[in-house]
Amino acid sequence: MEAEKNISGISENLADSIVEQKAIEKKEIVKSFLHGKRIAISVSENEELEHLGLSDHHLKDISIEIARYLIVNGATMLYGGDLRDKGYTRIFSELSYQYKFLSDKERRFVNYFPFPNFLKVSLDDKANFVKQQVEPKIITIPKHLGNVDTERKYEPFKSVEDRFIYSECFADMRIIMAQDSDARILLGGKQKNYLGYIPGIIEEAFQTMQANKPIYLLGGFGGATKSLIKVISGERSKELTNDFQFDNDFLIDFRKYCNGKSSINLDYDYLVNYFQQHSIESISKQNGLSVEENQILFESTNIHELVFLIIKGLQNISSNK
Repeated sequence: MEAEKNISGISENLADSIVEQKAIEKKEIVKSFLHGKRIAISVSENEELEHLGLSDHHLKDISIEIARYLIVNGATMLYGGDLRDKGYTRIFSELSYQYKFLSDKERRFVNYFPFPNFLKVSLDDKANFVKQQVEPKIITIPKHLGNVDTERKYEPFKSVEDRFIYSECFADMRIIMAQDSDARILLGGKQKNYLGYIPGIIEEAFQTMQANKPIYLLGGFGGATKSLIKVISGERSKELTNDFQFDNDFLIDFRKYCNGKSSINLDYDYLVNYFQQHSIESISKQNGLSVEENQILFESTNIHELVFLIIKGLQNISSNK
C-alpha cells in the first residue's frame, strides 16, 4: 500500500531544520505589530470535512499557516488541547519554536491543560516544553467541585456525574482563555461526541463574546463554526437545537442533572438568541475587517486569502489602540 503523503506543511523531522534557521537569525528583533498580543485559536476536526471534499490535512494546513504568520509577527498563540500524537498541541509547539527568532526569549505558544488533561503531562513533556520555550498552563480543578478524585477512572460518556466534572473543568479553562486572549480565531469543530456542555467551538465563541473580544470565523471548513455563522447570519442551524444535541437518554439525563449546576445555560434556544444579537456588522466593528471581508472568511477555503484577512484585521485593531 502506498505510504500516506505528508501534505501538512510540516517536515517529518522538524527539528533538523531549526539549527540552520537559528544560525541566520543574528540580527536584533524588530518588534512587529502583534508583539505582546495573545491570540487564541479554536480548531478541531469535524464530521463535515469529507462531504466538503476536504480532510484533516486541509484543516492542519490552514492552522499551520495561521500559526506561522502569528508567530513571526510577534504574537503568542493560545490553545487548549491534549497531548495526542500529531495533535495540534504538538504541532503548535514545534512551530512556535521553529519560527521565532533566536534571541526571542518569550514564549510564543501557551497550551492550557484542564483536568483531566493535565494528568497526562509527563516529566518528558515538561522537559520538551522548556526546550521549545512553550508555556504549559495548568488549570486547577474549580474549587466548587470539592475534592475531585484524580486517581479513579472517569467515564464521561457513561456517567452524568463524570460528564459534569469534565464539563465544569473545560468551561473554567475556556473562561480563563477568553480573559487571557486579545482575539480568537475559530474554524471547524465537532458537533457530536464532544466532551463538555456544548460543542467546544461554540463554547469558546460564547466565552470570547462574553469577554468582548474580537473573533474571526472561518466557515469554509464546516463544523460548529459554520453552524455558528448560519445563526449569526439569521439562518437556522439544525445542529444548534435542543433536539439535535440532546438526542439520546444519556444526554437528556445529563441536561437534567446539570439544571441549576452548570456554568453555562444548556438551552440552545437561549444560545441561538444570544449569538443572533451579534450580527456580522457588530463582529466587523470589533475585528478590524469590513462586512464583505468577514463574509469571505465565512466561506473561503483559500489559505492565502484567509491568512491575509486575519493578519489585516489584527493589524487594523492593533493600530487603532
